[in-house]
Amino acid sequence: MSQQQKTDPQPAAGRIPTSTEAALVEYGKQLLLRSTETALDFHKTMLGISATFGTLVATLTPILVWGDKDAKMPMAEGWLLILPLLLMLLSSVVFAWGYYPRHASININVIEDIKAAREQVLKSRKILAGVGLGLFSASLLLILGLTLYFRTNV
Repeated sequence: MSQQQKTDPQPAAGRIPTSTEAALVEYGKQLLLRSTETALDFHKTMLGISATFGTLVATLTPILVWGDKDAKMPMAEGWLLILPLLLMLLSSVVFAWGYYPRHASININVIEDIKAAREQVLKSRKILAGVGLGLFSASLLLILGLTLYFRTNV
């Protein structure tokens, strides 16, 4: 396709955009708005999930570990059961931090400033999502491992 055959999503000044160009510009606007909303929705959902699982872990761990009457709490190793709860709490904090609104000093008349601010916000939310998911996954794996360890060895 040559340069002349491609449609320009930003029409030249003084020219009325075609319906295709107007649709492309509108699609671009919606795509920009949805990308930010998706990141916010993810953090909000994971905040609820991590808080819920944290509560379940805190409630079910003693039952899973000491479900039989003869089980005793090993004092030297028992403090390890706090680690999954702390990791779950940290994941909730990270997801809440990702959900917290971001602010940037930008000039709304300069497209490059808007793009850079948007990319910075999305990048920070992506990093926080990765850290939060890592902490969340580590807490679940740790509680499963500790539960199996205490059930078989203590």
